[in-house]
Amino acid sequence: MQDNKIITITLSVLLGIFLQVLLIFGDMQDSPNKAVLEFTKAYFKYDKAGMEARLCKTGDAEMLDKYVSYGEKEARERGFSVWYLGKKLYNPQIEVKSGDYTKATIYLKCEVAPPLRSFFTQESLRHVHQTFEVIKEDGKWKVCGNGNLFAMAD
Repeated sequence: MQDNKIITITLSVLLGIFLQVLLIFGDMQDSPNKAVLEFTKAYFKYDKAGMEARLCKTGDAEMLDKYVSYGEKEARERGFSVWYLGKKLYNPQIEVKSGDYTKATIYLKCEVAPPLRSFFTQESLRHVHQTFEVIKEDGKWKVCGNGNLFAMAD
């Protein structure tokens, strides 16, 4: 009877370790969904390096510079760093509209709000509904500008 408990516990622990390793390797894989989420998180934090890492070569590099400069200027005028203007994504929902191994169309629905400011100022959540064109470039999924890429913010 005691041997059955030890075997059961040992198998449960080994199964848990195996599943954890599988999940870690699964999370390391690049995907269109991951590219869209990383780009969007960087977008709402005015993180230029994060957006550049996920913006395709034919993307809106000039618009990226203007967008980040605008955020930095607005924060400076308020007497804060750009971190103050940053927003956090809540309840992201991603739907793959179409795609294959080299390109995809991704629809993102989420809510954004400044995590600290919203608590003190009661600023409401803003809803984001955005469609992204994503391509595989140099072995990594990248978001391409489709004219309204930098118009996600209300």
